Amino acid sequence: MNILKKLLPWVDWEEDAGGNRFSANEDATFDLRYKGKTIGTLRYRNKQWIFAYSEQYKAAPFVAPLANFPDIEKEYVFNELPPFFAARIPALNQPFHQKKLEKKHADKNDLVTLLEIFGRRSINNPFELVKV
Repeated sequence: MNILKKLLPWVDWEEDAGGNRFSANEDATFDLRYKGKTIGTLRYRNKQWIFAYSEQYKAAPFVAPLANFPDIEKEYVFNELPPFFAARIPALNQPFHQKKLEKKHADKNDLVTLLEIFGRRSINNPFELVKV
């Protein structure tokens, strides 16, 4: 079962002809940081999510590579938001989260927006995700 369906079953995602979910925002970049240093970059381009380690990290890794992305030289490309990042989006059926979305006039179907609003910090790991 798709990880996003597990995490957010109450959201009606838009899909392309191939069944891939997409964001209304066609161009976004997030830095994944640890203690102020950039580990890598998550980009959303042409309905694909791309993660790659930063040159800073490749030159001198300061934490172990992420289990979901073990090869620091590889560029990882996904049609759906990878679970490592999807887990940063909370259950949107909670009143607190609904109010936050309403206050920001955010589209609950836009994964880029959801990551920007909710994804900066996570109880799942010590990393920070910052939209740049």
